[in-house]
Amino acid sequence: MILKLPTKLAASLLAIALFCLPTPAPTQTPAKDLNANFLGKWTGQLEYRDFQSNAQVFLPTWLTITETADQRALQFNYIYDDGPSKTVREFTTVTLDPIAAKITFTSDRDKSTDIYTLQGLEDFSKLGRGTLILTGPGKENDRPVDVRITLTLRRNLYTYRKETRRPGEDFKFRDAYTFTRAEPPSTP
Repeated sequence: MILKLPTKLAASLLAIALFCLPTPAPTQTPAKDLNANFLGKWTGQLEYRDFQSNAQVFLPTWLTITETADQRALQFNYIYDDGPSKTVREFTTVTLDPIAAKITFTSDRDKSTDIYTLQGLEDFSKLGRGTLILTGPGKENDRPVDVRITLTLRRNLYTYRKETRRPGEDFKFRDAYTFTRAEPPSTP
């Protein structure tokens, strides 16, 4: 069986790109502080809906988040355990444009780029944690869909939930990640 992973896994941790936020207002957390909240090694699982069987599938997943050399984007390096002797890797670059309230995910696997509108950035940047909602167009089985991603970051927990809908339908679960830090952070 060949596994087709969700295209924008990394949309996952998208918020992570928040690390490159400028600090326009004194109440915002400096970009360096936001980076620290996302950067590092995470361990958890990917859960996704199999389109053929409609079954929920779970894969152990490891994620390492680093900054790009220019510190303008985050890099998500995913490793999936897809059964005996099969490891799948994906590398995604996440870039945030805080002025336009947009976030961009670029995947090395399929060379795709997805751009989403970002909601909740102001509140998120105050604490460097919280919930972000990303919305935008996407494709599923070569058909257009609306995409809604809910990203939640806490001190040691990161969750990502992607839902999609075809025109005239309700949102349906597509995939989700649940990660905890591989090592506890050194700051409170």
